[in-house]
Amino acid sequence: MITTKKGDNGETSCGNIRVSKDSLLVDTIGEIDELQSILELVGVEEKIINDLSGIMGELGCEVKFEKYNLRIEEMEQETEKMPKIIEFLKFKNKKALEFNWTRTVCRRVERRVVSLAKKQKVNESILKYFNRLSDYLFFKAVEAN
Repeated sequence: MITTKKGDNGETSCGNIRVSKDSLLVDTIGEIDELQSILELVGVEEKIINDLSGIMGELGCEVKFEKYNLRIEEMEQETEKMPKIIEFLKFKNKKALEFNWTRTVCRRVERRVVSLAKKQKVNESILKYFNRLSDYLFFKAVEAN
């Protein structure tokens, strides 16, 4: 059964506690969930999708998930291949536009995680991950262009 009716009063479970559905934590996890859905649409690697699931679990349930540290290095290596850009880019095809849109959503997630980190302890690698992911998505947009 998908309907538990436990959230009818505006609260949800995060780990072993009940929190308001409009809390910064739930909002941040929701933003990551949206990014994950968009990434699936544009067709990024499954490992990035899995990273985001792990990060949501770490934020919401305090379950340690540190596999994203490896991905940070991989994204850095990929973006180092990008030629230096000295002018404003105009993306011209659908795939490039999709990656650029995804990058802007990633930046919003990054801002939300920064806000959350001011309220509760957030692993610094998570902040670094979203910063590198947005760079990586820009690289993918340029590559698709």
